[in-house]
This record gives sequence, C-alpha cells and structure tokens, in this order.
Amino acid sequence: MVFGFFRRKKEKDKRPLKVGELRKLLKEGKYKEVYNLLKDRYKESNELTQLYFEALVNLGKREEAQKLLKEVGKENLPPSAVLKLMTEPQKGESLFEKFKRGLKKTRELLGLGKFFSTHKELDEEFLEELEELLIKLDVGVDTAVSLVEEIRKKRNQFKDINDVKEYLKRRFKEILNNCKGEFKLSKKPSVVLFVGVNGSGKTTTVGKLAHKLVKEGKKVLIVAADTFRAAATEQLKTWAQRAGADFVGDREGADPGAVLYRGLKKAFDEGYDVVLVDTAGRLHTKEHLLREMQKLVKVVKKFDKEQPEEVLLVLDATIGQNSINQAKLFASAVDVTGLVLTKLDGTAKGGAVIPICKQLRIPVKFVGVGEGIDDLEPFDADKFVDAMFD
Repeated sequence: MVFGFFRRKKEKDKRPLKVGELRKLLKEGKYKEVYNLLKDRYKESNELTQLYFEALVNLGKREEAQKLLKEVGKENLPPSAVLKLMTEPQKGESLFEKFKRGLKKTRELLGLGKFFSTHKELDEEFLEELEELLIKLDVGVDTAVSLVEEIRKKRNQFKDINDVKEYLKRRFKEILNNCKGEFKLSKKPSVVLFVGVNGSGKTTTVGKLAHKLVKEGKKVLIVAADTFRAAATEQLKTWAQRAGADFVGDREGADPGAVLYRGLKKAFDEGYDVVLVDTAGRLHTKEHLLREMQKLVKVVKKFDKEQPEEVLLVLDATIGQNSINQAKLFASAVDVTGLVLTKLDGTAKGGAVIPICKQLRIPVKFVGVGEGIDDLEPFDADKFVDAMFD
C-alpha cells in the first residue's frame, strides 16, 4: 500500500501540467518554470503557445519571442504580452528632467512659423524655447530633445534663424518620408478593416473613403461590425447611402463576427471590389476589445488567408501623445498597415504623427481635413510639414 502510494505520487508528478495550472504559475511570476515546462511542447495547442509566449516575454527572451510572434501571428497571441514585447526597455530619466526644465515657463504656445519670425538670435535661450515648443506641439520629448541637440552641435553652420527653420523642416520630412505608404487595393474584393477608439472619427472615415472609392468607379460594400455602440449601425448605414455604397449590418448586440462573415460572403459571391469594415472602439476592457479585433481578422482569413489587405488605425490628431499609446495598443493585437489622422482642421497640428512614425514606422495613408464627405486626402509628408510651419 505504501509503495503504491509513492508510485501514484510519482506518476502524478510526471504528468504534464494543465493550462490552468500553468497560468497560475505565470501569475505567481514563475516564468522560468513555465518556460522549461513548455519549451518542448508549446506547439501542442494554441493555449500552450500563448502561455509559452508570455513566459518568453517576461523572461526578456526578446529574440525567441519575436521569432514565435512571426511564426504564429499576433492575432493568435495575448495582446498584453505582444505590447510588452513591442515596448522598448525604459531608458534613463534624464530626458524627463529636460522636459521639466523646458516647461518651467508658462508663455503662451506659438505656432512654429510665428516662433521663427519673432526670434533673431541663435543663442541658448532660443534653443531652450524651441525645445519647449516642439514638446508642446506633441512631436515627442525624445524627438524634440534630439533635434535641438543636433541644431546645437551644428550651430556654426547656420547663417541665420531661417536656416534653422529650413533644417528643422528637412529633418521632419526625412522622418515622415520613412512612413510613406500607398493604399493597397490589389485583390478583388480587397478587405479593409478600420480600428480605433470611439470618438476618433472611424465611422466617418469609412463613409468618406467609401465615397472616394465609389467616385473612382469601384463597387463598394460597407460592413457594420461595431454592434456594441448604440446607433453605430444606423450611423454607418446613413454614410453608406450618402456615399453610394451597399451595406450589411445587424441589430445592436449582434455577434460582430457573424455580421462580418455575412458581409464577406456577399462580397465574394457578388464580385465587389472593396469591403470596408467598421469595428468596435470600446468594450468592457482593453483586452476584450483587442481580442475582438483578432477574432475579426480570423474571420477574414477564412475567405482569404492573405487578407485583410489593409488594417487602418484611425487616430484623432487633437489628442497628441495619447495617440502613440493607442497606436501601440492596437498594433499589439493586429498588423496595422496604415494610419488615418482625423480632425486636422481643428486647432491641433498633428505633431504626434512624428513620434508615431519614428517609433512604430506605421505608414500614414490618409488625413481628414474637414467635416465634408470629400475631406479625406492621401497623406503628403512635404505638404504636412510645410503646414506645421505656417
């Protein structure tokens, strides 16, 4: 009996741990233990792959985690772990000290054009004020500090203040030209998912782009996969009518995946050129929202493994640095192929696109420059930067 007890205990110790037990180990911070337990069996199921990925990320095994991410796709991994992998290790806080120093003055915020026209001397005071202004314009603390440092080192090469202005414009354009990207519609139908938080202008952008494509002679279908927000379906239906596009939607609370499936079946069966899909912008938790995005991507891949052709993240240009956090959040769940910046007709100059471009290298595809149905334009980096200095 005693020997039987020890034999049963030994057999129990040898059995593989269940998903719930492994998840408990992760919560207890035992990442190394989970890593060792799963390194030879993480491919057995999607759940084990997710747990193994979390262990890799938390152990700082970035190369292995990146390889696994590339292998299975971010739609099959926990968004929180992907976001952690994407976030660079924190640097020292010397930049934050400069940030505090730069904002100690409370002068009124000027535009870049007016700023350069009211300064004559390229001295240290000018450089400090320029750094402060760039930070307030939401180009990012890192970018502001590094650009001003470049100017400081090259000070003797500038003849006057206008030379500094032209140098800054050139550097902005160099950064943004790294994020050039054409809007791709190479398949039939081409499926375009629109993601972003509520209030960013996502639904309006879908309607404006539909109008643009219909004018180009394309057969367009709009799918209302945001069934969580009250009146979202009706709002999008109205935009579809204005744009001359066809529409698929359902009642509030319907399953978004089912609505999308029905829309895609119609599009593939009836020879549409483009399918524009509006998605949810707010659910109970961030994780729930990102999981919903991943679910919709999987629905699209049932029809065509190489789609969606575009996943456009719609950002409100007036929210500044917060747009970077949003971009990172959505990019942790789905492969964002481009940005749409809205509300550039407001008071903001959209300076946050510069750090977004620099940090994430996501192409800017369109900008919203007004409330009219024709006020959606392809992004032009040179014109965008010139407008910042007006």
